[in-house]
Amino acid sequence: MLVAPSVHAHPVSVSVGGYVFPPFVNNPAGGRWSGLSLEVIDALNSLQDEYEFVFFPTSARRRFHDFDKGRYHLMLFESPHWGWQQSPVVGLRSPLVGSEVFIAKAIEGRGQDYFNDREGKRIALFSGYHYAFAQFNADRDYLRTQHNAVMTLSHESKIQMVLRGRAELSVVSAAFLQQYLAVHPEHEGQLLMGAEPDQEYRHALIVRQDAAPGIAYLGELFSRLESTGELTRLLARHGIVDTD
Repeated sequence: MLVAPSVHAHPVSVSVGGYVFPPFVNNPAGGRWSGLSLEVIDALNSLQDEYEFVFFPTSARRRFHDFDKGRYHLMLFESPHWGWQQSPVVGLRSPLVGSEVFIAKAIEGRGQDYFNDREGKRIALFSGYHYAFAQFNADRDYLRTQHNAVMTLSHESKIQMVLRGRAELSVVSAAFLQQYLAVHPEHEGQLLMGAEPDQEYRHALIVRQDAAPGIAYLGELFSRLESTGELTRLLARHGIVDTD
């Protein structure tokens, strides 16, 4: 049974950070943010009335600065390895596993060996993201000079760069690639996907240490979402399978 930590006349506002990371957080259409994270926030609010979880939009590059300034206190569907090692946070593991995969343009005779050597190949990357092949160093100058990266702020444009020959490679999340190909099935045969992912990770809830609500209370909320089947339903809406 979930026990609220205290009684408030009005719910305490809790900022939940998020940046463009489809299908978890999508580019705002008409100024409105959307995605799985926003739906989970609504679900958390429906479970209790002690706290009001409110989405705080940030960016992949700015998220650490905003966190240090106290502009938000937790983040959903993140990985502790994406630059959080020195931050005062604790993590709550989720059952959801994700991966980032290499893609190239499909050309007759091109096979998996194309991904073995990136020397001289331009690679389209999302600004602020942490990639395993680059030792999780998200510095744009480093990625440009050491890995011949072309930086962008659009996941769709990374794929388009590959299709149009503006970049030889890109790295995209498997979840987004699935979503993209469902909308653009004509491109499925035009893309070659690497068999070996750049990285695999288990999503986590990142929470500021000693902040309210604490990790135990949040864990109970998520357990309720799972036990009622609501989390599985939300994941399925975005084509994501609960892995545990």
